[in-house]
Formats: sequence, C-alpha cells, structure tokens
Amino acid sequence: MARKKTSGKTIAVIAVAVVLILGLLVALAYSPPGQTLIEKYMGKLDEGGNGNNGGNTQILPVYTAIGGDITIGTEVVLDNIVFKAHFIDVGQGDAILLEFGDGKTVMIDAGSTSPGLADCRTETLAYLGNAGVDKIEYVIVTHPDTDHYNMLEAVMDAYVVDNVIYNACEKNKTYTGFIERIVEETGNASMIIDADGEDYSITGTGYTVNVYAPGYGTFENGDGKYDAEESNGMSPMIVVETAGRRLLFTGDGTVETESWFIEKMGGDSYDVDFLKAGHHGSDTSTSQALLDFITPEYCVIMCDNGEEYSHPDTEVMNRLFDMGVVTYRTNRHGNIVLNIDEDGDMAFAVEREVPAENNKNGISDLMLVSAPAA
Repeated sequence: MARKKTSGKTIAVIAVAVVLILGLLVALAYSPPGQTLIEKYMGKLDEGGNGNNGGNTQILPVYTAIGGDITIGTEVVLDNIVFKAHFIDVGQGDAILLEFGDGKTVMIDAGSTSPGLADCRTETLAYLGNAGVDKIEYVIVTHPDTDHYNMLEAVMDAYVVDNVIYNACEKNKTYTGFIERIVEETGNASMIIDADGEDYSITGTGYTVNVYAPGYGTFENGDGKYDAEESNGMSPMIVVETAGRRLLFTGDGTVETESWFIEKMGGDSYDVDFLKAGHHGSDTSTSQALLDFITPEYCVIMCDNGEEYSHPDTEVMNRLFDMGVVTYRTNRHGNIVLNIDEDGDMAFAVEREVPAENNKNGISDLMLVSAPAA
C-alpha cells in the first residue's frame, strides 16, 4: 500500500508549533520562576533563594583599579575602566560606592536593618578599604530611613567626607542627630535639600552626576511625621552620565517620585542604560510608567533574603522580565560591581556565580565572577 504524502501545509503547521514551543521554553527559562528552578536544580541556590558558590567559582581580576583593564586569559574584555559602581551587599539596605576616572568618589547611602548590623558595618568599611578608598568627595543621603544612613557615621569616622547632600527634614531624633554630625563633618560645605526640592550637579573629567530632588515637602501630608511612604518619596533621582552611558539611581523613590521625575525630564522618553531599582524591588517603585519612559537594559536590586519584607516583589520582577531587563540582586549575587570602560562597554562583577535574571532577549551580558572581598 502506498504511503500518504505529508502535505506542505502539515509541515508548516508542525514547524510553527515547534518554533512556538521552543520560544515558550526559552521564555520560561529566563522568567523569575524558571531561573529559580534551574538554579535550585544546579545547587546554586539554597532553600531561601540565596546564591551560593556551588564550588564552581572562577577567580577573575574584577577589582581592577580605575584606568586598568579587565582581562580573561589573554583577551582584554574591558579596556581602560573609567567608572565603577559598587553595590555592597548589606542585606536590607543600600550602600553604593561610585568611582570615577578622575579619582573622585561618591557614596550613595550606607545603611542596613538586617540582623548583625555591627558585623555589616565592619564588612562595609572593610569593603571600602579593599576598594582603595582614601577619601570621599560626596555622600548623598537619599532619605531619612535607617537602612540608608545608619552606617554613614562610621564611614565619616573612617574617611574624610567633603560634601554631603541630604534632606534637611527633622523626621526623628536619630536623623536630627545624624544631621548634626553632617554639619560637624562638612561645615558649610553640606548641600541641603529643602522642602521644595533642589537640583545639584557634580561634574568631573568625562562625567556628570545630576541629583534631582523633589524635596521633603512635596509628598508630605502636613503633619511633619514623615511616614514610610513620605520618607521614601523624598528620595532624589540621581542620574550618572559617563562614557556615553546613562545610569539612574533611585533610592527608595516611590511611584509618585517616579511620576515627578518623568514630568521633570519632559518628552516621551529618557533613555537610560542602567537602573538601580527603587525601594529594594518593592511594588511601591519601579512602575511600568518609569520602565516605559527609561527603557533600561540592566538593573540591580539591593535586598535581603525576602523572608521579612518579600523583596523583590513578584509584580516588579514580572515587569522587568516582560521588558527583558537583565537583573542582578545582592541577595543572589552578593557584592556587585558595574564596570564601564572608555568605550562604554559594561561588565558586571559578582561575588556568587548565579545567572542574571530576565535576560529573555539575549542581551550581551558579560558577568565576571570574583572572590568575595576580604
């Protein structure tokens, strides 16, 4: 008996089905749930979702000094580094060190409310020492929440700080005492953000840092108590431009802060290459409106293990996944260093060898694995 021939239509249907299935598998693999399942299967995440080295860490020279090159084997992958952003793993909190090619350093926040604050403070100071910090030209205190400033007095004890940009509100006695220390440290060089807001610009060789601050009265309800939402909302939106790249650091800025920023920048879009997600990945920040406006390629989320605050929020991760924003997290990757060379090429150095999330679009993603800072 002669066999029936398979029609061209049938073959086309099968081909389409295969493509759809493969596409679905790829999408699932890069989705937050898919990444977690893969990494647990590979033994690179513990039950709490935190990264571990899995015994496969490759030691690479990622703590290269500004002006140096990053080399893998004989290949130079970053040539003449002109900028480094260190996202120091402090658990629940923010501590970010920016290094520029002219030797200037800027620190955005330094705080934590995770257990073991004393140890975290010691580790943060050790990290700054290992990064070669000898002076800090600017400290930016985004807002008066302890997980953003309660280690800064120790930083000022250890290093000369020339300037501090801060919201001059009196939220409570602790923050008021901290303001007194700022004045003691910097005298008249401190740079105050008042109730109505302020813009500050830090310039240097080949870079600008623009601080767009809405002010502590813009989203305040008038009772002077500054609840969590009001406190977070006063966070400035900090834009760093260097080597043809634009980076956005948001503190704990809320959806309202983001809307204020969108209106301030004007136009239909404001292209950003990198986003430090607001409020540790909480659903109070990183709105779809902001993502549509800035269309970032890369993102870092600074958060704890998620057990107390449920950071990052699932909805935020889904937004980042839908847009294919390559995402790193301190609770998974440990300390994270964004390196940018003179040509604008970028590489992320991480402490723990765990794949980045949400890269469903296959963006070129150079991840380097390092030894933990001593």
